[in-house]
Amino acid sequence: MNVLKSIVVTIGIFGIGILAVACGGDDEGYTTLPVSNVAASTVGAGVASAPASAVSVQNAPISAVGGPVGTGTASPPQYATGSTNAGIWVTGTGEMSLTPDLVLVRLGVEVTSSTVTEAREDAAEAMEAIIEAVKERELTDEDIQTTSFNIWPRYEYQEVVSEGVTSNKRVLTGYQVSNTAVIKIRDLDAVGEIIDDVATAGGDATRINGIDFSIEDPSAYTAQLREDAVKAALENANQFATLTGVTLGKLVYVTEVSDVPVVQDFFAETRALATAFAPTTPISGGSLDLTLTVQAVFDIW
Repeated sequence: MNVLKSIVVTIGIFGIGILAVACGGDDEGYTTLPVSNVAASTVGAGVASAPASAVSVQNAPISAVGGPVGTGTASPPQYATGSTNAGIWVTGTGEMSLTPDLVLVRLGVEVTSSTVTEAREDAAEAMEAIIEAVKERELTDEDIQTTSFNIWPRYEYQEVVSEGVTSNKRVLTGYQVSNTAVIKIRDLDAVGEIIDDVATAGGDATRINGIDFSIEDPSAYTAQLREDAVKAALENANQFATLTGVTLGKLVYVTEVSDVPVVQDFFAETRALATAFAPTTPISGGSLDLTLTVQAVFDIW
């Protein structure tokens, strides 16, 4: 009897559920989304909750991208009509041609000997003689800077015959020591003579690795270069506006591409080769170009 009552109660509850679903589906404005394999989690005191995709939505608002909220369907993207790059972007460069007032000579010594001690001592003696020679030309310790010092072994491959088999064996033949430095010369007329003095003092161990002409204090010309660069940027912006038929608005951004003027020396490599091989060592400073570039952005109307 108890079993029969349980079956009747169960059938009654199931019928009520079917009727509720049928009536709910007829409500205007409601859409029930299908859900498969939804695992309900227990919330609070035994209340089952389901993911948002299982929730019925009434009069769902349209989102900014054109799709109903909560539907989970893909919608076409909305493209912005504006851009952070709107406006006129230009650069302007200030240039100045100057006579160099500073010469950087990269020199050094290189010695090879059978032992490290002999090679180091010979290199030290040659470098000391060079330093004394340049100091006699009124260069100071602040004008001489060591850039590298190296000691490494020297090997040769010799043919060795052992038990009738010929092979090449690496054999230690000595050690090589090099010491390089950069000297600053402000008297351009004396550069050739100083190089000759260096070669005489260091003898066969002397190495001239290059020569560069520069401006010792390019910041002294920064104000003028910056002014010229800004003027060039304004001219470029006005020309763009005229060519494109727009009205140039206010300046919204400006910056220097480089913090300090760039010294460009187009003949340094040629002069370095001439210095290394010319018997009388003629040196010509020529001219240098200083450049400073700015970038500017303007509104347009």
